[in-house]
Amino acid sequence: MKDLISVIVPIYNVEKYLAKCIESIINQTYKELEIILVDDGSPDKCPQICDDYANKDKRIKVIHKKNGGMSDARNVAMKIATGKYIGFIDSDDYIKSDMYEILYKNLKKTNSNVSICNYKKVFENQKSNDDENNNEILEYDTEEALKLLIENKFGNYAWNKLYRKDILNNIQFPEGKKMEDLAVMYKIFEKAKKVVYTNKVEYYYIQRKDSILGNIDLKLTEDLCYFVTQRYNYLIDKYPKLQDALCKDRTEFTFIYHKNICLLNKKNIYNQKKYLQEYIFFKNNFKKYRNDIYTDMKKIARLEYNLLYFNRTIFFNYYRIRNIIKKIIKK
Repeated sequence: MKDLISVIVPIYNVEKYLAKCIESIINQTYKELEIILVDDGSPDKCPQICDDYANKDKRIKVIHKKNGGMSDARNVAMKIATGKYIGFIDSDDYIKSDMYEILYKNLKKTNSNVSICNYKKVFENQKSNDDENNNEILEYDTEEALKLLIENKFGNYAWNKLYRKDILNNIQFPEGKKMEDLAVMYKIFEKAKKVVYTNKVEYYYIQRKDSILGNIDLKLTEDLCYFVTQRYNYLIDKYPKLQDALCKDRTEFTFIYHKNICLLNKKNIYNQKKYLQEYIFFKNNFKKYRNDIYTDMKKIARLEYNLLYFNRTIFFNYYRIRNIIKKIIKK
């Protein structure tokens, strides 16, 4: 008998997408699934959709709870999951029919703790073409996997992966935060002695205009700053070989924080101590990693990086003027 995989799906206000998501899970070629649908106090028809599917498929368990956010929903589900392996799916996304079979086979074949597949971003109403890949299978030890995670080669997401349940012990997604995956993925990878990856596209990541990542948001920016700095501080002394990857990563994210705050025109936030400290880090590292950062970057982005390096006050005013011009053009 095959091992049981628990698939956790946090659900909130996604009735337009939910049926397609659930259908893609129940129609997996790997049948030994425990499907945990967590209705996180959704105000739409999602609770009823969950119950309807549970009546059709005995593998489905439904949790109805007060709204607590994505992290809370995942944490609650992990407590009741009985599978030897755990996977996560976001409720507005969907997966190929053989995703869990491929992830499971690769994990067992290589005796890995985490199995990863490639993913594809799909915009709303866009049809996903079948992606033909060579199914290249690559194995990594802990430090190699951490480096590729920092470089975002695997995606800093919980959902395109299958985990041995035991490496998720004592892992809690941070509640009340955005970008929660970024806070835990490096901790999971550190516990994994081996990670296996296939370049086959098996997960479809829907790009919604109203999603958390679809809009510039101050809360998202502040949480991102906190988690990137936290990851840097956690890993930098433990893994000296990851110094370049960590420094380049933090330098790039520092630019993102500054740009987002400028676009939101929040000068009081811009001048907070933590962002001034991040800027000092940027100034100290940009020249060293500039050529790597420039890879596949448009000229205007390169100019903006240099402008921030030259003077952050001028950088802010540059975006303030851009915002004014855009408003005038819209009128």
